[in-house]
Amino acid sequence: MSPKATVARPPANPPVLAAAPAAPIGAATVPSLGQQLRDVLPPRRLHSVSLCDQAANVLWLSEGALGPDEHSVVVEALQILAADTSIHCHETGLDDGRHALFLPVRAPSGTLLGTAMILADCKSVGDDTVERVTAAPVRAIMQRLAVLLKPGTAHKAGDTHAGSTATPLRRTAISPAQVNDILEWETVPEEAPPARATHLNGSATPAQIESSQLMARLEFIEDTTVAAPKPPRVARAPAAPTTPAAPASPAAPAEAAPLSEANLILEVLPFAKLRAGGQTRRFQILARGSSRAAQRLPAALDALIVQQLLEWLAAHRSAWNSQPTSFTVNLSIATLEDERFVQKIAAALDAHGIAAETLGFEIAEALCTQRRAQVERFIAQCEKLGAWVAIEDFSFDSQVLPLLRSTAVRLVKIDPKLTSSALKDKLSQALVVATVQAAKVMGVHCAAKRVDSQAALQWLTAIGCDFAQGAALSAAQPLEALANLPDPTSRVAAIRST
Repeated sequence: MSPKATVARPPANPPVLAAAPAAPIGAATVPSLGQQLRDVLPPRRLHSVSLCDQAANVLWLSEGALGPDEHSVVVEALQILAADTSIHCHETGLDDGRHALFLPVRAPSGTLLGTAMILADCKSVGDDTVERVTAAPVRAIMQRLAVLLKPGTAHKAGDTHAGSTATPLRRTAISPAQVNDILEWETVPEEAPPARATHLNGSATPAQIESSQLMARLEFIEDTTVAAPKPPRVARAPAAPTTPAAPASPAAPAEAAPLSEANLILEVLPFAKLRAGGQTRRFQILARGSSRAAQRLPAALDALIVQQLLEWLAAHRSAWNSQPTSFTVNLSIATLEDERFVQKIAAALDAHGIAAETLGFEIAEALCTQRRAQVERFIAQCEKLGAWVAIEDFSFDSQVLPLLRSTAVRLVKIDPKLTSSALKDKLSQALVVATVQAAKVMGVHCAAKRVDSQAALQWLTAIGCDFAQGAALSAAQPLEALANLPDPTSRVAAIRST
């Protein structure tokens, strides 16, 4: 964190914590939730956190001020998030070296109600940043924000800065009971944030306070397990016993629920060809409509997505096997840690009579460094099975390059932070060109994601990138529509349709 940010952050906490007693106990407000979001984020080189409504009005700002440049990227992000409900975090780079991440605030129906903008130093944004800012504690805060920003709730733009008085806090206060009744979501207990305030303002030592700030995400998880309201919430479920072991009882149905989830919708996002040659069509599988219970069980959700995909492919062979076609599925950390996952996939492929090369798995570059042993084991298993692997958000990390030796790794998807700034930043441009050239030498395909302009598309085509995805190309389509659509991966269709 820069010295300026280090000095600015500590004073931001006391006013919010001091104002909390003015609102009803356990009540949530836009400023209080904004401060909670600010607190759970990694503190390194974090410039500011702001909350905006769907009209780009600033409802709360942790520190500093937002200028025209920041406002323009907020407007652009709101448009992108409103157009695609599958985006959990939108990223964009600013010319001054800062990086902006936008978390959507959505109603249960998916309607965009606003966004949280996180501004940080570009150098502090790691490959695992998106996964960290979309973790359970953050999602819980965003769900509560959705209640406050729903149409009809009073909130006033511009007067809810971190240093404002407690009056706006009272106006926008909403009780934990209202949150549960409106959302019907199993979020982090609403009493968790006040418990955190108690820890910080009570008898905690300076070391404990520092540890609490640095490990806020872990503290949120710990608070959920010890919070007093936990037993009543379990008791509300008809099938849950009232014994202390009750949380284990609903866990079994929650894990089983994704396996029979009827609302999950699979969509295909094509890899548009930027170069002539090759007959294989490639699609990325996107899942929509998954329940919150399934989202809290990423391994079960991954298994469900693969299961439904294989069932559909087996039932509609004429829709996709008239020419070579492959599909990729994103994998979570939990799935990579399951040593039997590939064995289960092999059994499912055999049961449905589908070739293993039809299925590919996307693994984020960050996971390749954080879970190196698990990733190497998974790649080796895929190589033996015949399935393939794509490395997502590839940034030419030297620790990941050795993985390209495996014949199972057949595609790298360039980090969108690099491609989005390549036309303005020479270092990003050099890394993209280096990735494309290295991929050719290694016999690996190269793809760019989130390509949103014709200029970027033309440049990527000129340097020899193989595939691209994004707003400037074909949009995602329901899996069922695959049989009735022209080939959206073809080079001619991808470029002429824009």
